[in-house]
Amino acid sequence: MNFAGIFGYILAIAVIAFSIITSVKEPKIFSDVHGIVLVIGGTISVGLMTFNFKRLAGAIGVLIRKTFGGGRNYSTTIKQIVNVANAYKTDPKSITQLLSKDAHPFLKEAVGLISDYGFQPDEMDAILSNSIKGKKKRDSDENKVWHTVSRFPPAFGLLGATLGMISFLQTMGEPGSQERIGPAMATALVATFMGLTLANFVLIPLAERLMEVSNDDLTLRNIIKDGVVMILEKRHPRFIEEFLKSYISPSDRKTEKNSSAKA
Repeated sequence: MNFAGIFGYILAIAVIAFSIITSVKEPKIFSDVHGIVLVIGGTISVGLMTFNFKRLAGAIGVLIRKTFGGGRNYSTTIKQIVNVANAYKTDPKSITQLLSKDAHPFLKEAVGLISDYGFQPDEMDAILSNSIKGKKKRDSDENKVWHTVSRFPPAFGLLGATLGMISFLQTMGEPGSQERIGPAMATALVATFMGLTLANFVLIPLAERLMEVSNDDLTLRNIIKDGVVMILEKRHPRFIEEFLKSYISPSDRKTEKNSSAKA
């Protein structure tokens, strides 16, 4: 579970609520239905015009899984690879039984290929590299959905402000119009506030989070690929371990080592 992300969104809501309550005389102005419908409805409608239902549904599913899912643990995966390397020397057919249920799916797939087929190291490298390339393309497509959608809310917020000004200017010259200038301007700017808030506090952070998770996963897949290829090359398990640890920064190695010790 990504507790940092959950805490971040709770904090963002608190910051927005505090800013509204302490800065505005009548906070209920932010419940303006026209602004909500225009910004949220407009963003959804343009998203549907840009991407099909299947791609949007897939992007939402990936968003939920990756944003609130747990982080990666390189050290655990490296340890599993080393265990497989040790077992491969004595009983290659038993290596699939060494992986736990929570092992990375790509590691399970790669170990299964070692056990079931007689691929050469260069053949295995080509297969796994192509799989990583495909995963990178899929992640890029998913991230593109959210980066694209995050550009829409500010534009619809500005559109709401423009419509509010047009509506107000139509009544200029009527009795009492001067008294309505302040409230009308405030109402017109509510849609702009909503658009900026939705983009900068929700959609852009989500898109950046997806990109970070995707990059971490690609690094982990490259670790798995190199480890599996070296297993087929019958490299010494100690060499494999030290080689794969070179992917991890010294600070991350220390952090993950401490986490494993506590567990």
